[in-house]
Amino acid sequence: MASAAAYNCQIQGCNVILLFLGLASVGLAGSQFSRVGLDNYRDIDLRLLNFFHVLTGVIGFYCVSRSHGSIVAKTMYTTSIVFAIATAIFYGFTTYRIVDTYRQMQRLQNTPGFEAEYGDDMNNHVGKIVISAVMIGISAATALVSMIAVLLLDRLVIVEPGQPAWLTLARDQEIELKYCLNILTSLGIIKLFIGLGAVGLAAFLEYEHELIGGRDNYIKIALDHIAGMLTVASAIIDLYAVFGRHHNVLNLKVGIAMSVIAAVWTLKSVDNGMFPYYKDDLRYYRNINSINEPTLSAFEQPRYIIVVAEGVLLGVFCLLFLLNCFTAVLAGCSVRRDAFTFISHVPTPLKLQTRFLGILHLFWAACLIALVLLGLCKIRWNGDYIGGDLLWQAMLFIAAAIVGSGNLSVMTTTRFVISLTLFGIMVEKTCASVNLIYQSVAYHEYRRIGGDTYTARIILNSCQCGVQFLGGLTALTGAVIYGRAITKMPSGTKGSNGIHAFFSLGTLFYGIVLTGSYVVFELGKWRYGEAPLDVPFYRLGNGPLAICVFIVQCLCGIYPRLLLAATILQVIIAALALFVISSAITNVYYLQVLLGAEDILRTNPAQNTIMEVAIILAAASALACVIATFTSIVCALRSSYLLHHRNPSTNSTTAVLPLEESFNTVASSPHMLTTAVQPMEEQTVYWSADENPYFYQTSKRYYNQPYNIDTGYYGYTRRLSPTSGDSAIGGSPVSGENLYGRARSSPEYTANSVRSLGQQPRRVVTEATQTHRIAPFGGRSEM
Repeated sequence: MASAAAYNCQIQGCNVILLFLGLASVGLAGSQFSRVGLDNYRDIDLRLLNFFHVLTGVIGFYCVSRSHGSIVAKTMYTTSIVFAIATAIFYGFTTYRIVDTYRQMQRLQNTPGFEAEYGDDMNNHVGKIVISAVMIGISAATALVSMIAVLLLDRLVIVEPGQPAWLTLARDQEIELKYCLNILTSLGIIKLFIGLGAVGLAAFLEYEHELIGGRDNYIKIALDHIAGMLTVASAIIDLYAVFGRHHNVLNLKVGIAMSVIAAVWTLKSVDNGMFPYYKDDLRYYRNINSINEPTLSAFEQPRYIIVVAEGVLLGVFCLLFLLNCFTAVLAGCSVRRDAFTFISHVPTPLKLQTRFLGILHLFWAACLIALVLLGLCKIRWNGDYIGGDLLWQAMLFIAAAIVGSGNLSVMTTTRFVISLTLFGIMVEKTCASVNLIYQSVAYHEYRRIGGDTYTARIILNSCQCGVQFLGGLTALTGAVIYGRAITKMPSGTKGSNGIHAFFSLGTLFYGIVLTGSYVVFELGKWRYGEAPLDVPFYRLGNGPLAICVFIVQCLCGIYPRLLLAATILQVIIAALALFVISSAITNVYYLQVLLGAEDILRTNPAQNTIMEVAIILAAASALACVIATFTSIVCALRSSYLLHHRNPSTNSTTAVLPLEESFNTVASSPHMLTTAVQPMEEQTVYWSADENPYFYQTSKRYYNQPYNIDTGYYGYTRRLSPTSGDSAIGGSPVSGENLYGRARSSPEYTANSVRSLGQQPRRVVTEATQTHRIAPFGGRSEM
């Protein structure tokens, strides 16, 4: 009891420290608007990204105090570790650059006119050094506290014998499960080494940029470093889930979440790297190479190294994206909790539809890769056509074609999520391509130049638009097919409610703001010839995808089986918002400096209005990223609870609902027997770190059952109706009230239900299991 109470207090202390450290990072981000702003690092800034530590502290405090949500809490602690380490390294190099600039200015301070031109910058350099150094200390402390929180969370989780509840696996099922774990281990090791290589290659690329000097000598690819580090963290969690002696189910589910986050960051790193960086570096190298000037040969070799290294890095991120997708699916297949999750027979019509859609997805991917090559190759007539930003879309099509599973539940959920993601992105990019076609025809500069380049630009943009439109239709078809397959599966899970609907408005807000920013900035660029943003963050945000996720979350109230897919989609939106927020706030810093340059704005009064609109949209987008991250995490937390704490069965006596007042209640329904309850002085309910609601201990006294609360879960056999077992985030067994009651009273019904899902009934013997729980404050703490 004493040790559990001590662990509880310690982890809550860590959560409070994380909260204050995150607030300190946000405060230092606000200092950018003062005279001590780090102006020379305006290309990227990670201070506002560290607001995530505030969310980690708040969510972690809530999870421990309410005794649920260990999957979300551990995922957030792990992500905070990665962000903190990356931020500390980033501001270590930032401090070095600021100190170096300060020393160079000291050497020139006796130069005539220096004081008038650079006097203020000289006086503010000490403050800049202090801010950058403090960020190093805050980030290092955050990483340490997050590590301690993870260790304490593992200590707070207790393993105890459970009731006979789980299935004894048949021989073929044991072989299948072992095969999944072996493949997960192999891919985890491969992902670990390739992720480390990606981090090293990104560091080498930054070093080469430093050698060139000029405006490009500042860290611009910090997000690439973080993407590689997230992949490494995901691989470590996967391996720990396989080889760890305790909490393997919990770690498998955390591994799924980390794989999804790493997949989003690696894919968006390809998007961020292909355009404009790779295109600009390649164009600069070609320009130098085409000039026959011996004096420029010194610049040619470093640019060639950068072009090659960046191309290899983008290819590595493409591979890491696919590996993250595969490990997420394999971890989902390894979470086997009831009879339904062992159904490996996919109906023949669904199997044929999957193959046909996969062939179409591969064809669209091949077309996009061909357009990428046409845009990057040195051809006389391709002009300024930019096809590099199509590579990440091609990788999405490839993932939609090849990522899947032989397990029915995992396969339908995975393909539904990827198809819906692909559809939301293709809607956005098709509309953008339609605008490019119109501008290719009507823009006065293009019409003036004419020739083969004018015609080729129209043709290339038209081909791009056609592939994206047809690919979007294919993705929509897949989303409908797999969505229907999911909704036809039996489920005892409660659907989303008002809490989901309220917090999903944050996702909708993000989608509207990012989509509106895309429209305004693109129209302004072609109408006024102005591109005020230094980094086009709106192109990375994918607002229509967030709107699609909001719609799916609303549909969960009608179709509860979509709750797992909606949870994964919310994780995708949270990861996407975290990727975009640094670029959005960087543009805010950049635009506020331009608005202060009155001598420039006086020459063109229209620019003042353009800058004001741009900074409003950039600030609104940064705020939308913060809100979307928070609301998506809350929705995922709530969904995780509903997926693990299902509708009580016929003999259940408890219904625990987070974010609501009813903590200990006696469940009643037309199908239940009312059980008399005699409350005692001490009321304590333990919770499960693996989110297992099927075995509770409590001090409530029931007649004939004085100490144990029976939730009605007796272990499913192949003769009983299998209920929905989610094999990804939230993949524990379901105890559906009506379906389970009917199964107990009608063996013919249950046998037919099993056959309808493609699985023959089979006799299975249940065995004793172990239950993971977290002892709350004052609870027992035996292992």
